[in-house]
Amino acid sequence: MSVSAIFGSRLVAPPPSSAATKAAPPPQRLAVGRYGGGSCGLVIECSSRPQKKATKHHMKTRPRKSCPSDIRHGPAVYPPLPSLPPEWSFVSEAAAAAEAPPQPVQHE
Repeated sequence: MSVSAIFGSRLVAPPPSSAATKAAPPPQRLAVGRYGGGSCGLVIECSSRPQKKATKHHMKTRPRKSCPSDIRHGPAVYPPLPSLPPEWSFVSEAAAAAEAPPQPVQHE
């Protein structure tokens, strides 16, 4: 990652060590923000290694079956659910159509 990607502008650096004996001028500007040195936060120009989104990451890093015993292991077998009690019943479409709709209440 480059420094310009973090700070959004170029940094002024002193010349190489051959001129280290001379007094280096102080940096003119260290701006964090937009190109004009605005008041915004950090500007990220481009990401060379974007992160995976949540589902893609979980699919890539999920635990795999590697042991032979795990590979041969099948899904759990549960006993069947008990039947519904008599007060619970399913209504068929024919029975629902045969019933008359409720009458509106008339005030006298």
